[in-house]
Amino acid sequence: MKKFLSVLAVVCLMLFALSSAAFADEIEDVEAGNAYIPEDTVINLILLDKLDSNVNKKGDTVNFELKDDLAVENIVIVPKGTKFSGVIRKAHGSRIFNQSAVIRIKLDDVLLANGKPVSFKQDVKIKGGINYANMAVGTAIGFVVPFSGMFFKGREIDCPPGTIIDYKLNDNVDLGLTKMDLVQMKSRERAQNTAA
Repeated sequence: MKKFLSVLAVVCLMLFALSSAAFADEIEDVEAGNAYIPEDTVINLILLDKLDSNVNKKGDTVNFELKDDLAVENIVIVPKGTKFSGVIRKAHGSRIFNQSAVIRIKLDDVLLANGKPVSFKQDVKIKGGINYANMAVGTAIGFVVPFSGMFFKGREIDCPPGTIIDYKLNDNVDLGLTKMDLVQMKSRERAQNTAA
């Protein structure tokens, strides 16, 4: 009986810990009691436009689609297929000293399933890879590599539509939703599913 009670106590503690994981108590950048998306969450966005560091410039609009449902407490707050858009805040092509191209995109506010807007503070950052072909040429020269390698250009960005962009959050994102808001969203979702 004691073993059963201790197992029950452990299970209850685990359920409590899991159920409160998505609600802030004293979490940085999140109002107490609000649901939030934790930092280090990776949101997969499907690129709907071609992105090219030789063509795109600051001020261009870029469109995405959410690859998977975004859920909190098993309640979908942003369904997959939701369109995201953003504006390029910074764009530069590759440069010497192996500096690859960089494009930074500020996402517009996204509407949650209940119509409430949510803001993402950090930019979506896309960076070209290192140009290993140029580095291999320098290797044949031997001792010249450290000096000559500095003058090779990094890689450009060339992403066709359909490219999946991993958007990793560096900060918690406050959704401005309480547990009651989520319960109401879940009720609406069930009602819509039964009506369909």
